[in-house]
Amino acid sequence: MQHPLSPVISTNLVMTFHSVPSGAWFRRALEAIGRWYRFVGVEEVCDYFEGRQRFNDCCLVTFDDGERSFATEALPVLETLGVPAVLFVSPGVLYSGGNYWFQDLRTLRTRVGDDAIRLAAASRIGLASDEAADFSVSALLKSLRLAQIRRLLDELAAQHGVQFDQSWNLTLDEATALDRHPLVTLGAHSMSHPILANEADDVAGQEIAGSVSALQALLSRPVDIFAYPNGARGLDYGAREQRLLREWGVRLAFTTDTGFFGEDTDPVGIPRAALSGDESMRAIQARLLAVPVWDRLRAGRERQERLHLRGRAAQHIRA
Repeated sequence: MQHPLSPVISTNLVMTFHSVPSGAWFRRALEAIGRWYRFVGVEEVCDYFEGRQRFNDCCLVTFDDGERSFATEALPVLETLGVPAVLFVSPGVLYSGGNYWFQDLRTLRTRVGDDAIRLAAASRIGLASDEAADFSVSALLKSLRLAQIRRLLDELAAQHGVQFDQSWNLTLDEATALDRHPLVTLGAHSMSHPILANEADDVAGQEIAGSVSALQALLSRPVDIFAYPNGARGLDYGAREQRLLREWGVRLAFTTDTGFFGEDTDPVGIPRAALSGDESMRAIQARLLAVPVWDRLRAGRERQERLHLRGRAAQHIRA
């Protein structure tokens, strides 16, 4: 069965996941997607963009970050159904054996609460305490550079006696082994997952170049696919990042802007549709139908907050 829109537009799709709540849910999700799509691997998508083949109603499955649930919940389902997948990882995080900043934020929010984090983040941007309540913790932190985020989280953890001792991710050895799996391909996701657009030119360059070169050394093969951290055009990446990726030989780069891809899609700006793990099968089908307009249907509160904060943050981001 084809996607209902495929007679009139390109409906090729890239799906992205982060954590997977259970193998049962993930299998149902893939089966729902598979009613309208043929699953393809990343090399077929490269061939599509480089003109060696054309198709429609095809879907590439991707995962960002490398959380442990990829191996425990998702991989057995991928093997059972024979579905290939791309796993985007940050080698700096793999080598450190630590967590991404947003994973440690989860721990801190549980132990400390949002109010303390919100006030601390707002002060880094120069907001008064009475202004802080207008913004979410996520929007405030995503307006900072990674070094500022990390320093803020570590300072709050020390003040409140919080230990970041939960391990969320695959180990370096586990990730390396996964790249040898016939259904899994590793791709780059920056070195340490900053909001690239917030960073200075040299840091952005190191994050992109470092992730590609480090993965190439780790995997002993070329690495030419990339997923932008966070991934919204104009907020998280822009022309600078796309230029850097092309300079480092990246053929495909994936965003978190929602949409189908077709012949006119920029290969270093490929949209994806996301599932978080709490959708019903009916909701997944509705999401697949609404892909072309999904970003307009969403309230977009965090995006509006970040746009509002951008000018204010720029005055303090170098602190």
